[in-house]
Amino acid sequence: MKFVRTALGEKTAKMRGVEKRIGRTLEDDFHEYYVLKDWGYRRLARRWGVGHNTISVSRKRNGFRSWVEILGLPARRESSSDNHSQTSVTASCEVCEIANLTLDDAHWVADKDGGSSKSHNILKLCPNCHRKLDRDDAQTFELCRERLLFREVKKMIEGNTANPKRLRGLIEAILYRRHLE
Repeated sequence: MKFVRTALGEKTAKMRGVEKRIGRTLEDDFHEYYVLKDWGYRRLARRWGVGHNTISVSRKRNGFRSWVEILGLPARRESSSDNHSQTSVTASCEVCEIANLTLDDAHWVADKDGGSSKSHNILKLCPNCHRKLDRDDAQTFELCRERLLFREVKKMIEGNTANPKRLRGLIEAILYRRHLE
């Protein structure tokens, strides 16, 4: 069997089979669950009955393209941490607000200390602010904590996912898990 590369925007037989099974287009389902309901690729992959790499991981080496790439589906900006990228280009540093610079995905709680790569643990920082945070610079530490708390609480409230227990857990995680020593 010869490998035939799927053209951008063209659905494979497997994609059409998933659409038939879920009763709607992949684009509509992706938009509802991934974009609006904030599901991750793994959860969406379970819903679709495929591996998460099929949806999200492209491999240039062997020419494999993900369904997201083939269908031209949008990516959430905060999901860049899902693919464990070290840097991303965004509008500005969350601390010093310098613009048009490649920013680091800085962990509030480090991986080695049990921190996750979820948005509530990631700040987009310029290399200088990232270094200052890692060195526990008091001013940078406080600014990062304020930005992270504001951003995540705002997201919960706007997304109608806020409840007292969840808010308290998030706030405690941000306020108390990382300490100046």
